[in-house]
Amino acid sequence: MKRIKPEELTESLSDKQLEVLAEMLGKTPTSTEWRECYKKLTDSQLFQVHQKLGELIDRKEQERLNAMTKEEREQEDEKWRIWYKNLSPHDFHGNMGEPATVEEFKSRYGVYPSGYDENGIKFNISQLASVPLVNTKKFKNQLKSSRA
Repeated sequence: MKRIKPEELTESLSDKQLEVLAEMLGKTPTSTEWRECYKKLTDSQLFQVHQKLGELIDRKEQERLNAMTKEEREQEDEKWRIWYKNLSPHDFHGNMGEPATVEEFKSRYGVYPSGYDENGIKFNISQLASVPLVNTKKFKNQLKSSRA
C-alpha cells in the first residue's frame, strides 16, 4: 500500500492523493504517517478523504458482489432475509468494540476485570467475606514489635 508523508500534501488534494489517504484512513491500526497527515489536513480535506473512503468501501463491496455466483448471492440474500425477519428491538448484540471475553479484556487492558483474580479465575464475593483479610492479633503484635 502506498503512503503519503505530511510534507507531500498539497493545498488542493489530487484524486490519487485522496485515494491513498483514504486507504491509509481505512487501515487498522492507524499508521503514524496517517496521524501526522491528519494534523495537517483542513476540515474540508478531511471531509473529502472520508467521502473517498466511503466510495472505496462501496467499490470493494460491489466487486465482492460481482464476483459471487448466482447461488452464492441467493444464499446471502436468504441469510439476510432470515436475519431481518428475526430481528427484534429487544435483542442485545453486544457492546460494539468492547471485549466479549475475559481474555479479550486482559489482552486489551492488560489486567483482568474486577471480580477476577490475577490468573483470570472468577472469585465468589461471599467466599471472600468469610475469610478474614488480616489476622488482627498477629498484625497488632507485629506492629508493636516493629515500633519497639
